[in-house]
Amino acid sequence: MQVVAERPLTIYDGAHNPSGVEALAATLPALTGDRRVIAVVSILDDKDAAGMLRALVGKTAGAVFTSSRNPRALPPATLASLAEQVGGPPSEIVRDPRAAVARAQALAGPDGAVLATGSIYLVADLLGDPARRRASAL
Repeated sequence: MQVVAERPLTIYDGAHNPSGVEALAATLPALTGDRRVIAVVSILDDKDAAGMLRALVGKTAGAVFTSSRNPRALPPATLASLAEQVGGPPSEIVRDPRAAVARAQALAGPDGAVLATGSIYLVADLLGDPARRRASAL
């Protein structure tokens, strides 16, 4: 877990399975207080995406679904559909991870919070040098 900005509070976390997201969701209130939380989510296709999204329901006010550069990343539209099925908050789709974080920050407002999670590859895309990024071969 890494705090990368303060206004809005922006946190990147590599939780990438249901138990990891459950642990993250359990600590989220202590991290964000009463801030409006917008999630930025990308999940690989071999993960229990519905279970991960279910763990976030009720913890966030909205979501922006995106896709890491990993070729195994689920399409953002698939994630949005799964989130709707598990009772998730209102969501948007922004394919580029950095643009997704920027959109989430706008939705959260300066006094809100953004949580980017669901894939270590998402965090790598967000923290890495965009000029040197390439798709993972894994």
